[in-house]
Amino acid sequence: MKSTLKINNRTRLLVECSLACAMGYVLSYIRIFTMPQGGSVTLAPVPILALSIISGIKPGAAAGFALGVLKIITSGHVIGWVQAFIDYPAAYALLSAVALAPGKDVLTLVVFSIAAFCLKTGAHVYSGYLFFGGSLKTSLVYNLSYSLPELALCVLALYALIKNGAVFSGRMNKN
Repeated sequence: MKSTLKINNRTRLLVECSLACAMGYVLSYIRIFTMPQGGSVTLAPVPILALSIISGIKPGAAAGFALGVLKIITSGHVIGWVQAFIDYPAAYALLSAVALAPGKDVLTLVVFSIAAFCLKTGAHVYSGYLFFGGSLKTSLVYNLSYSLPELALCVLALYALIKNGAVFSGRMNKN
């Protein structure tokens, strides 16, 4: 009986990761606006953040990594494999840092969501600085021009999901 339960939990987790990745991918095509050299404001990070809050950092990082790979394959702006890795799989996997929140109250989750977004934006800034030329300041300003609106939109959406109970529907694991 225990082994069946363990298999069911693994299957459930795999399905949740797949759904979060798929939802993020679909949401990445609903763009509020797009920057001329890449970057756009979408709700794509919300499913990764929600999965990370519910299931922990490992499933969130795996789903974020998979979402990043999907984005490279289908619509990524790729200069080289290191830039592609930093801008897509690594950046989306960093969103799982929200799972490190010590409590599950709304304020803590919002603060940790902002911190996770800072990590994601940091990856984009670093990639922009290394691979797209210009100064660190230029990369920071460019990436913040779409990351800040996306942060605001995603935090509001996540807040609404948490307040309405959609994120915590009776299940919480810390992996």
